[in-house]
Amino acid sequence: MPLLRIGSAVIASRVSPLRLIGPTVSLVGLIVFAYILLTGKINLSSLDMGTLAAQLGSQQDPTTAIAPVQLDRGVPRAEDRIRIATFDIQAFDAKKVADPNVLQTIAAILSYFDLVAIQGVRSPEAMPVARVIDVINRSGGRYETIQSEPVGKPGRKEQYAFVWDSKRVRMIPDSNYTIRDDADRMVREPYVASFETRTPSAQGRASFRFTIINAHIDPDEVNSAAAVNELSVLDDVFVRVREFEYTSRGEDDFILLGNLNVDARNLGELGQIPGMISIAGNQPTSTDGKKTVDHILIDRSATSEFSTRYGVVDYQKEFGLTPEQAMMISDHRPVWAEFSVNEISAFENVAQQPPAIR
Repeated sequence: MPLLRIGSAVIASRVSPLRLIGPTVSLVGLIVFAYILLTGKINLSSLDMGTLAAQLGSQQDPTTAIAPVQLDRGVPRAEDRIRIATFDIQAFDAKKVADPNVLQTIAAILSYFDLVAIQGVRSPEAMPVARVIDVINRSGGRYETIQSEPVGKPGRKEQYAFVWDSKRVRMIPDSNYTIRDDADRMVREPYVASFETRTPSAQGRASFRFTIINAHIDPDEVNSAAAVNELSVLDDVFVRVREFEYTSRGEDDFILLGNLNVDARNLGELGQIPGMISIAGNQPTSTDGKKTVDHILIDRSATSEFSTRYGVVDYQKEFGLTPEQAMMISDHRPVWAEFSVNEISAFENVAQQPPAIR
């Protein structure tokens, strides 16, 4: 596995035929990444706690004042919007998908969305994800997936995955990489990839193109007893990825999502990045409806493509499951948000930005 190293941190391009349906890493892609790193256009060597937040100032804006909406089963998706979701499928392994009811329900949930960032995969061979994709595609879908290598400390390793409807979204070739911190400041290093819409453009507008940072923060690393609060590292990761992608690809839209194991009021330095909001705010995201731990975060001042529609899927209620059956799926609910299929300038949408709850 090629590693592009600066100091104590690494951007690692990780691709295996067993876990990739889509792009592969090319020599050209590696040369581009190496050039950018060696010329100093990105520096992930100092995932410093507090420094970037101090430089950027404080502007915590954790929620919007827009009410969440419900998804209607069987209703066609809007042509002018895509749905992006995050779903921590707890202990997503071969045993879980061996249960046909669980397998079918997970496939039905994922097929609600155009793109899903998944946490909690525990199979280096990508079998659980592949099984779900097979169910969706045998039902008439055309979904693809890519999965990271196992990340995390011994005993807590898992994989990230992206799953997307290839009729409506495509992954930018050679855009996926894992951020690693050799100083062990994070239990599981985030996984990054870039995508763009395939849906028809309006009035010659460009397709919406964006970069997603898929993260799973360990609950032990965000409490008061933790030696290093991982959210104080994750804010630096967001800013450095933004610098890197803008410099190398001209990208300006970034979505950080996943299981952060805190509510919107406790995002710390991550929530203090100017313009940063948690789209679903403090909507409960645990399956029992008691906690908020899963988030989709954007810089609202930059990503005007957010349509203001979002929600949390209560699949226990949606599929008429018992509490025990719902927990067999996961102890998390999916969080989703809709975005325009076309690029929208931040200047165009200033007047339409909703008021914020502080």
